[in-house]
Amino acid sequence: MLLARNILLVDDEASWLRTLSVTLQRLVPEAVIDTCVDSRQVMNRMAVTDYALVLLDLTMPYQSGEQLLQQIRLEQPHTRVIIVTGVNEVDTAVNCIKHGAYDYFIKTDDVADLGHSVRRALEVVGLERNYQRIKDSFLSKTLSQPKAFSHILTCEPALIDQFRYLEAIAFSPEPILIEGETGTGKQAFAKCCHLLSSPDAPLITVNLAGIDAQQFAAQLFGQLSQTPGQSVTGAIHKAAKGIIYLKDIAELPLESQAILVEVIEQKHYFPVNSDQHYPAHCRFVVSSQHPLMSLMQQGKIRSDLFYLLQSHKLNLPPLRERRLDITILLNHFVELAAQELNLTPPPVPSELAKQLQHYPFPGNINELKSMTIDAVSRSSANALNIAPFMQAINAVMPPQLDSTPIHFGAELPTLAAMSQALIDEAMSRTAQNQTAAAKMLGISQSALSRRLTKEK
Repeated sequence: MLLARNILLVDDEASWLRTLSVTLQRLVPEAVIDTCVDSRQVMNRMAVTDYALVLLDLTMPYQSGEQLLQQIRLEQPHTRVIIVTGVNEVDTAVNCIKHGAYDYFIKTDDVADLGHSVRRALEVVGLERNYQRIKDSFLSKTLSQPKAFSHILTCEPALIDQFRYLEAIAFSPEPILIEGETGTGKQAFAKCCHLLSSPDAPLITVNLAGIDAQQFAAQLFGQLSQTPGQSVTGAIHKAAKGIIYLKDIAELPLESQAILVEVIEQKHYFPVNSDQHYPAHCRFVVSSQHPLMSLMQQGKIRSDLFYLLQSHKLNLPPLRERRLDITILLNHFVELAAQELNLTPPPVPSELAKQLQHYPFPGNINELKSMTIDAVSRSSANALNIAPFMQAINAVMPPQLDSTPIHFGAELPTLAAMSQALIDEAMSRTAQNQTAAAKMLGISQSALSRRLTKEK
């Protein structure tokens, strides 16, 4: 099942078929239209091609439209049928609707109304199919295309649920909204959508930070110029049937948001300096660092765009809610950093991942990656230098004094022995990192260094 865009036009009048095909292609440019003049071929055509919608004449030789309507609804229940005929009879129209026709039009009716009905029917079929995909996907607990997610490391059930949801909606023509804090992997999920739905078509990223309305229009729609060689091809044309990833939608000016709404709804666009519109076959994936609801309430997002982006929504959890993944990601980034720096991967202290589980990671995965690269660059082959991690932990969560009373035996230890025991414990907890151990003990690093030197 692909996108709900395929339409079959059936009529024994070849000239009318050509006229109707051209008209619908203009009114519904996202549709893929086939024609059939022989009613005997309809069911065979439908067995080979997945049609979302059939436009059917009633008075045809061999098989009537009413017979075909009943057969299509019986054998292809997920396909909608619109009757387009010259028969203007109320009883006939009522009978067709009773047998499952989605709508009934007379050939002399306004073609614009027919175009609206066709688009509504495609939307209905698309919603039904998406619902069925989502239902089947969640009932199945497995991924049918796990390779599309191989660049995301996780064992968190909540994130794997997001994989299944994205797999279920991958072929929907509706836009996808990805919400999540900075560094949570929104671009990685946009790549997943691309690999699932259109791996052979382009994935084009448009960063909306600092963009104005004029730049947005030129970048997305392209710009025509009277000067030879000065015209610019827009992202929609380049993407073809691929994905356009709009990064950080809150940065887009409100006037440009209105244009984006029109493109998504009408499935066509106008290049700058052009009066002719062109079909938009691409799909939009939109990301936001903040919940769109709060942005709309602040007046940063238009309400029509907000509701348009509610069709398919992913909410990516922050790293602090992915505790099971910290060890996996830490080891992965150590290997990656060592490879980039042409070093031997240093062993990771077993206590480090446990300590990081309580760190809030305001920068999420990107922050962990940067910390790890810094740590590997300072490390020897014998041990990972954990100073970058401890500095971040102590900055956000300064060490707390333990209020638990200390119980002594019959003989009190000497001050020197107690001092040495504290130093040994601090060095052990920080994997022999003097800077972190000194902060834990409340002394300067130089003072700790002198004490350690005196020991030797």
